[in-house]
Amino acid sequence: MNYLEEITSRFPIRRKAEQKKAFRDWAVAEIRRMGYSVKVEQSGLQCHENIIVGNPEKAPILFTAHYDTASRNLLPNILLPRNPVLNLLYQMLIVLILLVGAAAVMLLAGALTGNPDIARLLWIATYTGVLLWVSFGGIPNKNNVNDNTSGLAALLTMMAQLPEDDRAKAAFILFDNEEKSLGGSKSYAKDHQQVAYTRLTVNLNCVGVGENIIVISRKLARQHREFTYLQKHLAAITTHTAHFFDSIGSVCNSDWKSFKCGVNIGASKYLSGIGFYTPHLHTKRDTEADSGNIADIADALTECVKEMQI
Repeated sequence: MNYLEEITSRFPIRRKAEQKKAFRDWAVAEIRRMGYSVKVEQSGLQCHENIIVGNPEKAPILFTAHYDTASRNLLPNILLPRNPVLNLLYQMLIVLILLVGAAAVMLLAGALTGNPDIARLLWIATYTGVLLWVSFGGIPNKNNVNDNTSGLAALLTMMAQLPEDDRAKAAFILFDNEEKSLGGSKSYAKDHQQVAYTRLTVNLNCVGVGENIIVISRKLARQHREFTYLQKHLAAITTHTAHFFDSIGSVCNSDWKSFKCGVNIGASKYLSGIGFYTPHLHTKRDTEADSGNIADIADALTECVKEMQI
């Protein structure tokens, strides 16, 4: 099955509760069809609903991807994984746009009411309200092919092709509410601290666009024996170039950060003067993902697990 096409056509938006439930019902049925044990685990005050496959408490390596989708941003969410300065400036630009918009409301309120206190209150309320609305509500983005249907497709492809004899070596989690401050993974990590502190956790996020495979890892992750296998097979991909970076000096806000031994795999383009970048996220232009990226990453992760000894 082509999971990228299947999910894109049937579940393009996974933002509202009913949209996410429809995807979960399909995903659980599909994963059971593959022969895995699977459950939906609720946790946290917001009732994050994570899809758990296998036994993360016993498997030496954990693979994850988030299944929720984002709201549309004021500006594209451009990932700049190795350019923290430019990333900070870009985030400041977004904040500046919000501040200017709120200031326009303040000036209009001041002109209409002649009351500076009301104008200042409206300025604060407008800025805070828009920020919260964009972060936790907003207009659902209608195209989410790279973010993160590509990660889901790679994860499901890997699961489908992993031999039954090797499946006890790995567990998988499809996280809810990554787009809401990593809600699903943070809640899971809080409830399962042994997993959060000890398991090598490999997260797939936005793997569909770019000829460069970007692997960001924590120091504790690189101390795992399993990381050696991971690095070996990702580096062996011939159609893409794998780059390995420390979490220090990297910018990549996704579910891997909820785990002490976290690793993130993404894909990026490269432009001189900017470095690695992934465009069009959280916009209607997020309509493409390279099936070659997905197949190569799924194959590499499959070979990694097959070679592992337990």
